[in-house]
Amino acid sequence: LMAGHPSHPGGGEVDLGAYLHESDSDGKALQATHKHKCLIIYLLLLVAFLSVQFGHGSNIGVAVSLKGNSKAMNLALGSWVTVGVCVGLPVTPWACRTWGAYRVCVFCLVIDVLVILLMMWPGITLHQIYVVRFLVGFFEAPFLPYLQEWLARFGKHTWNVWNAILHAMVPVGECLGYIIAQELVEAGFSWQYAFAGQAAALSLCSVSCLMYGGRKYLDLSHEKPQVFVADDPVNNLNGSSTCNRQAEGGGYDASQTNSDFTTSHEDSNFHSNGDADFDSSVIDEEPPDREVEYPVTEKWAVFWATNASLAAQLGFLSGAKYVIRDYGEQRGFSVHTTIFMFSAIALVGPAIGGAIAMSGSVIRPDQWSQHKKTIFYIACTSSVASGIAVLLPYTSTAIFWPALFACFIAAGGVYPAAQGIINIALTSSRVIDASVYQVQCNNILFAMPIPYVIGKSLDLWGEDTSFRCVTLLQVLSACGFALALVAATCTEERSAWHRLQPHAKTNAKFETGSPMT
Repeated sequence: LMAGHPSHPGGGEVDLGAYLHESDSDGKALQATHKHKCLIIYLLLLVAFLSVQFGHGSNIGVAVSLKGNSKAMNLALGSWVTVGVCVGLPVTPWACRTWGAYRVCVFCLVIDVLVILLMMWPGITLHQIYVVRFLVGFFEAPFLPYLQEWLARFGKHTWNVWNAILHAMVPVGECLGYIIAQELVEAGFSWQYAFAGQAAALSLCSVSCLMYGGRKYLDLSHEKPQVFVADDPVNNLNGSSTCNRQAEGGGYDASQTNSDFTTSHEDSNFHSNGDADFDSSVIDEEPPDREVEYPVTEKWAVFWATNASLAAQLGFLSGAKYVIRDYGEQRGFSVHTTIFMFSAIALVGPAIGGAIAMSGSVIRPDQWSQHKKTIFYIACTSSVASGIAVLLPYTSTAIFWPALFACFIAAGGVYPAAQGIINIALTSSRVIDASVYQVQCNNILFAMPIPYVIGKSLDLWGEDTSFRCVTLLQVLSACGFALALVAATCTEERSAWHRLQPHAKTNAKFETGSPMT
């Protein structure tokens, strides 16, 4: 070209170009196939998780429908499953490290289906149901931590949406089970058919998932850990110091800064090479979805403040299921009206609130660099929900259900956003641990004692007082999220309070290489 005799493409060059084009096409086809298989497996896991929550809702429906005994003894059915989860969760991280999350979940899944079928035993007594529900909770303990880890590995580019849909299965499944179990009893059929349907759906989805995905897509040990760092060694070498300083100053993962450095490096190559490297198709391409962004170090204060507040929030949402049937009758509503109105509100309200929170237009719970904005949003929405909840006992009959619907919309926006903060606050290496701590905190503080406490309150003080006590849980949740916002502000590495801490002074000493003066 420099001699003035430009060469024409020869046969070898044409073959090389065709080979590169074919390789690129094959890579895109494999990537599309991979995404398609991940989507199918995700849908199967979604239905399986829905069936698990259906069983929990059916259990609540049976508890509020049983005649005789005391309310405390009947509603204690909801406590025993969480007792089993509390016993099984501490074993989950150790079992997953020893035998692998895949083997543990498959084993627990098989035993869980067999235990659910024990609910079909003819003439099963209340105390026998206690034992069965305890075993169900014990063997279902690893399911949610495994699903969170699976999403972090195979759904990292769509985590924001997929995680919201996954956790939306909790109210959907519980509401379906809550309705069906009570309607079976009201129609004169046995409530045991609800659990037979649950076992069938869970078995079918699980077997289909195992046959379609296999160990390649279900065994997490086949994938590398999700650390979100640049794979280019040149960029790591040249941009490591800058990225680390920015990550330490902002308190978020260095993956974002690495990607920014890569972009600027590529831009400089483009300008140096001139128009020859220009590709107009790049302009029309949409930017790829951002991966999950974790903090550099564990944020324990933010994690536990958000965790305990979310537990109180879930205590309000689940506690309402145990008291609403009796409270609705006390206010003059029929049983069918109470069941269907509350189930529709508990299903649609959190779905609307969660969709707003996880749309990405307001907050990004999967991005740690925006965690203070997310917690501020959670604190505001929970405060609105608490204000409405406190006024519910004073509303008229015509206003009660619309007011409860507005309360559940505000409260529903809390759950997926807070779940995102909890999942990422302990860094990418402790996703399963964070999920275990979250479920355990919720179970010990509220999910395990609240059914029996509500039943005892109904026996001693009646429906009105019990309902007012449940609404106070929402107020407690709002106060807790305000505390989480304070913790997020104070523990940020750029805050004045954080710089006064001893570890901050030590880090500054090592960075400067001289003692602090």
